[in-house]
Amino acid sequence: MTFSIPQSEIAHLIDDASQTQIADLKDQDVKCVFGRCRLDLTAFRTGPAEVSAEDGRLAVRLPFRLSAALKGSGILPFAKAHADAQGVATASSVLSVERDWKLHSQSSGRIELGNAHLRVGPLVTNVTHLWDENGENLSKPVWRMLDGAIAQIQLKPSVESFWTRAFAPIGVGKAPRAWLVLRPERIGLMQPEIGNGVLTLSLALAARGQVLVQDDMPVNPAGPLPQPLPLAEPSDRFSVAIPFLLPYARAEQLALAALKRNPPHVAGMRLAFNALHILPSATDMVVEARFRADPDWDVTGWFGSCAQVYLRGTPKFDSATQSFRIADLRYDLASANLMTRILNVFASPTVTGVIGRTLVFDESGQIARLEDDVRTELARPHGQRFSISAEVESFGAPSFAWTRDGFLGFFSATGKVHAAFRY
Repeated sequence: MTFSIPQSEIAHLIDDASQTQIADLKDQDVKCVFGRCRLDLTAFRTGPAEVSAEDGRLAVRLPFRLSAALKGSGILPFAKAHADAQGVATASSVLSVERDWKLHSQSSGRIELGNAHLRVGPLVTNVTHLWDENGENLSKPVWRMLDGAIAQIQLKPSVESFWTRAFAPIGVGKAPRAWLVLRPERIGLMQPEIGNGVLTLSLALAARGQVLVQDDMPVNPAGPLPQPLPLAEPSDRFSVAIPFLLPYARAEQLALAALKRNPPHVAGMRLAFNALHILPSATDMVVEARFRADPDWDVTGWFGSCAQVYLRGTPKFDSATQSFRIADLRYDLASANLMTRILNVFASPTVTGVIGRTLVFDESGQIARLEDDVRTELARPHGQRFSISAEVESFGAPSFAWTRDGFLGFFSATGKVHAAFRY
């Protein structure tokens, strides 16, 4: 992400810092045309600071007026002179952010002065010559003032806001309720750049992400802001895995409803299912089915039998149809023996096929809705003074797992992160 600070804001800080004066020297020992002199000098800004970019540096132009009072020494200890002059300070500032998250400036440049005369006794000099002879010492207060004004830009509170905001969970799913939780570990920094009217500071966050499926917003307290690490180039890319869940209870309802709508007929028996449960295990799934089997010729219901059978199957996800299913159903031994007695066929594959056809769950609608929810939720800015949003560019093919609660799928969302900061 990138912080942007308008150059006009920097100019405003410089104007505030130089509102009264930009330099104030008292009894400064200086070189002059007749040896050494003592100088009192005060400089006042006469116009607004002009801030621009030049060769990747901050360029500042500051008009001012100075008053210089010169005292003689040596052979002219009582001689005095005074002059006023107009000038312009043109500075170039190298900006950097150190490990304390403070913006540091190293300003240097040149001072241009009008040719105001200074007469000390019988000797005459001018302010420009005096400054040329002592420029390094006389210019330092101006550069210090500029560096101090630029240092008033408080980056650390803004970076801390960015760091803290990154810990806030973001809702990315409604059914089930899912939260994207980031746990930032490091923060990278590119040194400031200036151009196009703004000072920019690029940051990158290294974080571990996790999507939690729960109703309440997770608690994810922010850690302390770490020191910055060098960042070679800015990045605005992101990728996150989004879950979607089909609870077993819902799958059971769908399968049982399908069996009741179309009761199967097997080996001359009508099968009326009244219960179906899905029981996950580490390697496969067990489907418990309860039903009543009545011979087609039995109109009284006296000769029917009730049964409870267990089938094992393999959970799968079909990415082409975006559906969960339990495939390769087979009886356990006890159920096979029971079916032999009831249906007079050995573990009839017809029954497993009938049940298996109801254990296919189309999730394409839920996935489409979830993609829309994720795209909309991530695009919405989160935060006020500092806000984060994301533009989803693509969704990846879903992957599949199962838990104790239901069929669990994941698909990735990839795109660009946008960060806005109001300085």
